Amino acid sequence: MMRSIPPRLRAPVGALAGGAVVAAVSVAAYGWGSLLGIGIVVAGGAVGYYVWAGRDTDYSALLRGQADERQAYRRLKMQALVGVVMTAAAMVAFLVAIVAKAPTWPFVIFIIIPGITFPAGFLIYRERGDGSGNSPGTPDRWSTSRR
Repeated sequence: MMRSIPPRLRAPVGALAGGAVVAAVSVAAYGWGSLLGIGIVVAGGAVGYYVWAGRDTDYSALLRGQADERQAYRRLKMQALVGVVMTAAAMVAFLVAIVAKAPTWPFVIFIIIPGITFPAGFLIYRERGDGSGNSPGTPDRWSTSRR
């Protein structure tokens, strides 16, 4: 579906869709009064994404979904940094909750999830083979494609 949307509009449409979900949950929880603040933030973010996606920069290419290999690798490194920082923040919040004698179960969830996804990612993205030193681009005995 996103391929039918022009590249410059992909990030703003995604922001508007995410904002609509947040607005629906907010209206259900707090009433229609909360919609004004959320609407301003979501609309401003969508306009900002649209303007930024029109520039000729690396980040703009990422917003448009037209990144080359270098930019895609940079994005992967940024996502990894976000994951590390969020995991550390969850651990600090867990310790603060213990000191404050607050419920800790929400923080335990956000500590267990990285603990599970790290080994899962290792299993999913590992190099397959017999350990004979094959590089990732070479076929191995587990490959299903025949040449």
